[in-house]
Amino acid sequence: MRRSRAALAVAVISVLVTGCVSNVGNAESVTTTRTLIPRPLVERELVELLLRPEQVNVAMGTVGMTVTNTQTSMSDNSATMAPAECLAVDGAAEAPVYAASGFRAERDESLNNGDDFTHYLKQAVVLFPTVEKARAFLDASTQQWPVCKEYIHTQSGSQWSVGRISVAGDTLKTIATQRDTGAPGWACGRALALRNNVIVDINTCSANPGDSAVRIADQIAANVSAQW
Repeated sequence: MRRSRAALAVAVISVLVTGCVSNVGNAESVTTTRTLIPRPLVERELVELLLRPEQVNVAMGTVGMTVTNTQTSMSDNSATMAPAECLAVDGAAEAPVYAASGFRAERDESLNNGDDFTHYLKQAVVLFPTVEKARAFLDASTQQWPVCKEYIHTQSGSQWSVGRISVAGDTLKTIATQRDTGAPGWACGRALALRNNVIVDINTCSANPGDSAVRIADQIAANVSAQW
């Protein structure tokens, strides 16, 4: 009987130890999973996310792209176009568009390829305090952009038509085309992408912007993901 009881005690201890190991293993698994969640980016990291001119050349299929303006606060061009609901489609990183979003900071650059430029880019990264707030802005934009069909630049009188607006994954995109312009024409691609707690806001203009705005947004989004 003593031997049986001893054997039973060993068996019980073995079960308990096995259970502890299993629990420890589960705890380790949970901890490992948590470490894979990206940390929110901070303001000092924003400037490193933007593409260099040589990268922009490749993305836009041109040469000579040079930074012409750098900003740490958003522009407001609402007085130069109408209607107001088209401001978000007309340009990237516009202050009235982000006014109630709760964003924390932004960096943007404008680039073109010379005095009589044929290609233009505004690339912006907008920092939000949380991923949830950044996603809320993307979701709101997904609902708001389709309201815009046509708009006008009041200073030049140029008229613009907005193409199909679509969402793929966490990227919102469209192309606005200037009407009644001479050959080879002029149009602007727009892309708004969410990655972590950052909104990537891109405006690319040329005779045929194609998917250049999305390509640039994707590259900047990859830079965001690399900041773990």
